This record gives sequence, C-alpha cells and structure tokens, in this order.
Amino acid sequence: MKIDFFRLLLPWPNWDISPNGTRNRKYRTKLTREHRQMAEMLAREAIGFNNWVDAEEILSIWIFRQPSKSHRDTGNMRAAMKAYQDGVFDALLIDDHAVKDEHLHLDGFIKDGEVELRLYEDYHQWIDDVIVLTKEVYNA
Repeated sequence: MKIDFFRLLLPWPNWDISPNGTRNRKYRTKLTREHRQMAEMLAREAIGFNNWVDAEEILSIWIFRQPSKSHRDTGNMRAAMKAYQDGVFDALLIDDHAVKDEHLHLDGFIKDGEVELRLYEDYHQWIDDVIVLTKEVYNA
C-alpha cells in the first residue's frame, strides 16, 4: 500500500542526544539507540506492519511543541531528531537519504513536549502545509 502522507507524534527527546547535550559518549550512544528503537516501534504501530512509503523523494515537516519556554536553537532541535528519523525510516523500509527537503516549525509549548513528524511524497501538499503553518505564525 502506498502512503502519500504520514504523520507521527513522538515524545520530546532526552536533550542529551542533542549536539549541546552530554559529552559522555557511552551514555549518548545508549540514548540514541533507545530513541531510534522507540521511534521505529511507534512508526510500526502507526502504519501497521505491512504498509510502507514507496518513494524516492520524501519531504518532511518537523513540528516542535516544547516542554518549556527555554530557548533552544532549531539546529540543535533538528539534530536531536536524527535518531527518531532513523527509527521511523527503518520502520518504513526506506533510506533517510530520500528526504529532499524539510521544514522546521516551532508550535508553542505543551506539558512534557512533543514532536510531530509529517512525511510527504507530493511537493504541492507539502508546500501547502508549510504555507499554512507559516501563516499561523505571522497571523497570530
């Protein structure tokens, strides 16, 4: 079954897997592995074990809902998602090099935080959502 749009809610990551996180390599490696496995499990639950995205080019949107008003830079936020991305793509049976473009969006704060990942195969649908998300920020 081909999926044109995929959406997954992920828990806020342990910030020690970000570039500004812990310098303890063993601990970071352990956390990264755990995050990757969790993302794969959540993605398999979301799509069912028999469905996968069959695309050579994927577009993504990462929507961050932070757990606090602490200032975080989007570069580190995106880097902390690498383990999640790898796990999701493991479940979808595709290589993450298929991501051709992505958009990062900060969407306020919620208790405990969460990260929403949206994957698209259709450029027009992706850009429409990027525009809608951007308008929400500037019209607020």
